[in-house]
Amino acid sequence: MSVLILLSKIVFLAGFLYLLWTRSRTLLAYFQQEEYDATRFPDAILSVRLYDIRASLAIVASLLLIGTWAPIAGILLAAALIALIAWREGTYRFKKPLAMTERARRILWLARGLAGVAALSVLCSPWWALVVIQMLPLALVLANLVLAPMQQKINQGFIDEATAKLARMQPVTIGITGSFGKTTVKHILAELLEVSGPVFYSRGSINTVLGLTRHIRQRLQFSHRYFIAEMGAYGIGSIKRLCDFAHPEYGIITAVGHAHAERFGSLENTAKAKSELAAHVCAHGKGVVVTEAVAALEPFAKLREAHPGKFTVVGESETSDVQIVEAVLVGALWRITLRFNAQDGQPELTFDLPLLGAHNIMNAALAVAMVALVDPEAVARLPLATPEVSQIPHRLQKKAALAGPLILDDAYNSNETGFGNAVSVLRNVADEQGGKAILVTPGVAELGDQHSVVHERLGKLSGEACDLVVIVNPYRIPTFQRAAEGQRAEIVTKATLNEAQAYVRGLSLGAQDVVLYENDLPDVLEEKRIL
Repeated sequence: MSVLILLSKIVFLAGFLYLLWTRSRTLLAYFQQEEYDATRFPDAILSVRLYDIRASLAIVASLLLIGTWAPIAGILLAAALIALIAWREGTYRFKKPLAMTERARRILWLARGLAGVAALSVLCSPWWALVVIQMLPLALVLANLVLAPMQQKINQGFIDEATAKLARMQPVTIGITGSFGKTTVKHILAELLEVSGPVFYSRGSINTVLGLTRHIRQRLQFSHRYFIAEMGAYGIGSIKRLCDFAHPEYGIITAVGHAHAERFGSLENTAKAKSELAAHVCAHGKGVVVTEAVAALEPFAKLREAHPGKFTVVGESETSDVQIVEAVLVGALWRITLRFNAQDGQPELTFDLPLLGAHNIMNAALAVAMVALVDPEAVARLPLATPEVSQIPHRLQKKAALAGPLILDDAYNSNETGFGNAVSVLRNVADEQGGKAILVTPGVAELGDQHSVVHERLGKLSGEACDLVVIVNPYRIPTFQRAAEGQRAEIVTKATLNEAQAYVRGLSLGAQDVVLYENDLPDVLEEKRIL
């Protein structure tokens, strides 16, 4: 009998190892989405419910209900159930799939080794499986910590290689940062600056030292005259590190707002972090372009007072260095007029911008101001170049279909200002076409203590402006749902974006209707609940 029990435990161990093998990859995908941050991942374990429930219940039920009178049968049933759970979990497809980099592979294999050793305890008693399965997320964190010194050495080697390449090629470097708008400004500037010379920049939202390092090593050429470096801030000091790496001669600060507030803690800290780009350019470079709102913030105001000749301020007031005189919609184009108050010979410029959203007026003005700063002679050629500015993927991108509604894809990231502008565009386009305005959204991410307040405002706005609002995971944004209800819009809730998209496809919508997909969160945020 004891031999049969031992054999059944070995079978159970095999099933359990299969579960650990599969579950470790699942958890690594979430850990990667949290940027391998050991301080943020434990919160995700709770809010996204990454702890095990199904396998634990299967083990308890099998060992208690059957194992009391048939121990071998109970153990074998538990093995079969957890193997089935592992198989089903292996078929799950993430919205943001796991990128199996060398770093991810090392973390995964070490975590599996640690978990595998711990799993041997089930040979003493299958009940130990309940402890080991719950400790699996911590095995990933431990593996990452153990491998950190080696990973840091590897990363530094790549960084040194990219730094040496930049030093050899010496492109004119322009840094762009801001709470929002930096990726859009980067793309607009890159296309406009092509009238002056070849431009190197990272596609999408690559804004870290390692992200830029990879693109520089793989794509930067001697023919590139300009290098535009998007700079993301994950805390005070992040931008300084990027500046020490890229050495920008010019800088653009698009905005300072509540986006990513939970990383910074306050608007003052956000402003301080973003001002690191301006401080670097003032000390070592040639010029900074900012909005009037940014220029008024304390760290920027002090820098401007100390380095008045280094700042170009863009805004609507006559005191701005580059004034937005007028912006009107002409068909699907913004016709924008700028006045260069501080530049003789370039008193005024009118150009067309084929991008939706009122926020793109300022984004384009910032880009034009930088072109004027870098190469004043190129400004005269901009009106010919601006109609060619392409739609920026997933940022109010129009996607017309042969049949069905017009899709406005604003799925990449979001912030309160951009969200409001996108909803306004949705309503206007729907009214122009005589159709319904349908919003699909999971809300905004990383708002910190502003989460509830901002979503209440956005919910009220959406409820008033739209005909239908499909809320993805309402448990994450309860104030949005409450504020949107009882107004013009019909409110529908869905657990995931896939379910929301399926619901919209099932509606009887025509070419006159418009669907806005506002923000698309990674799995770790889409599945999050407010604790």
